[in-house]
Amino acid sequence: MTDVPSPSRLRPAAWLLGLLMVLATVVTGSSPAQARTASGLVKVAITSVTPPTGDPKTPITIKGTVTNTSSVSMTWVQTSFWRSQDEINDTRDLSDLLASPATVPVGMRWFREPKEASIFNITDPEANQTFKPGDTGSFTVTGTPAQMGLTTPNAVYAVGVHVQASPGNQPRRTVGRARVLTVLSDAHTSANLAPVIVLSAPPSRRIDGTFTDESLSDDITRRLKPLAEAAHTRNATVLVDPSLIDEVRAMASGYLVAGKGSHTVAGTGQEQAKEWLNLVEPLLSSGRAYRLPYGNADVIGAARQGRSSLLLTVKHAVDPSNPAAHLPLAIIDPAAELDNSSFKTLAKELSPSVILTCAASVRKGVREDFGVKIVGLADTVRTSGHPQSNSDSQRRGMLLSQALLMTRESIPAVTLVTTVNDVQATAPVSWLHLQNLSTILNGAKPGLHLPESHAGNTILKDSWWQIQHDVGVDADGWSDLVGASPETASLTSAKFVSRTLSASLKDREAWATDVMRPASEVIAGNGLVLHSASHFVMSSSRNEFPLTITNSLAQTVRVKVVVTSENPQRIDIPDTQVVAIQPKETQTIKFAPKASSNGVVEMQAHLSTPSGRLLGSQSTFVVKATQMDDVGWIIIVVSALVLIIATVLRIRQVTANSQRDTETAARDAKQPATKLDDISDSTSANPAQQDQEAASSDDSARSSHTDTGDLTA
Repeated sequence: MTDVPSPSRLRPAAWLLGLLMVLATVVTGSSPAQARTASGLVKVAITSVTPPTGDPKTPITIKGTVTNTSSVSMTWVQTSFWRSQDEINDTRDLSDLLASPATVPVGMRWFREPKEASIFNITDPEANQTFKPGDTGSFTVTGTPAQMGLTTPNAVYAVGVHVQASPGNQPRRTVGRARVLTVLSDAHTSANLAPVIVLSAPPSRRIDGTFTDESLSDDITRRLKPLAEAAHTRNATVLVDPSLIDEVRAMASGYLVAGKGSHTVAGTGQEQAKEWLNLVEPLLSSGRAYRLPYGNADVIGAARQGRSSLLLTVKHAVDPSNPAAHLPLAIIDPAAELDNSSFKTLAKELSPSVILTCAASVRKGVREDFGVKIVGLADTVRTSGHPQSNSDSQRRGMLLSQALLMTRESIPAVTLVTTVNDVQATAPVSWLHLQNLSTILNGAKPGLHLPESHAGNTILKDSWWQIQHDVGVDADGWSDLVGASPETASLTSAKFVSRTLSASLKDREAWATDVMRPASEVIAGNGLVLHSASHFVMSSSRNEFPLTITNSLAQTVRVKVVVTSENPQRIDIPDTQVVAIQPKETQTIKFAPKASSNGVVEMQAHLSTPSGRLLGSQSTFVVKATQMDDVGWIIIVVSALVLIIATVLRIRQVTANSQRDTETAARDAKQPATKLDDISDSTSANPAQQDQEAASSDDSARSSHTDTGDLTA
């Protein structure tokens, strides 16, 4: 015969049920919208859950804080333990719960814990105290699962707290709530979890080798070192960012941190960097390590947006001397960006060994295509790339619950460990067994599926494409300026472009401005100064004139001077030779104008990298060409001298001829009479001969007259 309760026993139960329904009505309000509005008046933060898992008879204590985030004051602020008696049976139920608002499920508050341990008054019930906007109060509440109706072991339940208060002059209501998952265990409870430790950090090294700040040094001490230690003690799989290795190695060699303006200060994290490298380097050869894309670049986002060329840049950003360069490539997808199309692009361009993703539509086992294994991550429920659970205790409860339910369904439970809190969240308990990723890759059966396409946003948003382009251009300009080899210049550009895609960057544009500031300032004209006279005068068609360059940078630079002529047809100046200028050095360089005609021409002289990229420093001067006037006067003077000399010589020649003729005539006149007689006696001579002599005399006279006429002319 079935034991039927008597009416006297049912009556209190019915009364209690009715009371709970009334209380639930007060809590939830008349509509879901009203409930959400009321629940948004305070912020509830769960700081600890003790123990995170236990048997049904072990009390659970929840601690936390309540902050008045509204604009009204409240009275009688009270927290109470809350629970849902609905067991969470599988991963689908769990995902649905985590994706729902905090008002789901409705559940019930618990008031019957001994010594009223399940309630906590932040302000007094008599309403003498006021909980003003911005005020924060702490609470501690306890509930025993078995007494609250949570009796099934080896099961997952939702528990938490409700906060009730009287806001302003309004009726008392629930003004805030928070929930957490707990696993009730027994001797038969068992689950597996594969935590994968990720060693990556936001890049902070600038183009000139200095660091933006000491954030990496602090990160090593507070986060990266505990992560590396956990990788050793847990025999866990490690994913290492080669960019992080590069930066820590630079720190270990001694480094400078950017200060105000162009000043730098010595870094303080050299020893911490050395200790961290000593921890990490053995992990790289342990057989449990993979390398991430350089800078932990969001290669999935780049592939989704059709930027395959960037994938090649990321691929070639790893220096062969980097100790992580030989490791197989792993890609992580905590933001659930991956789809079939982007997967094929990644497999073709990067050939990764494994991809860990939250984007799997079906997570039964793993998937292997094109030699790449895809594994689903346990962190399946995220909003804009961030987990739904926002406290360490909530994350630990979620991971333990996922591990239990996924193991029960033969689904690999893999999670990323990126913080010290993640290390604590994945700490082993009696029934949780930690695994290496290789165990899952070798033992899991096929069954994972990806969506064909993904319509959601990627981490790479807004102007990221222009940012990476500008960084690449400035990196090339810097390498050209400091005289890097083509191989080094290409590697430097690839590194900084890859870092611009880092999934760790919160403000991509601000980061790019900071790390590229040394290059952008030089390009803008800071650090290199060009001096010149204001006026140069050319005395010939080609001259050499000096320019002075001062280098106040900390690096040796290679530059030339490029001069732009206002009238290159008249005067032009070719580029100068490339010169190397040491830090804090002033050097003189010569330029050689070429003039084709006279005139005054204004010139603009710019400093330039060897390849021709103009730097900001410039100088204005004028060049005056006067050599063509000088030549003209020289020609005139020389011509005049030649004419004068020729005239003088001709006069002397004519004068000499005249003197000889006069002297001859005089000698003839002075001859004796006998001679005349002889001549007279010779009258008998031939008359024709006499006529010929007379003609000769006449010709001589005509010749003398003609010469005199030429001279006068």
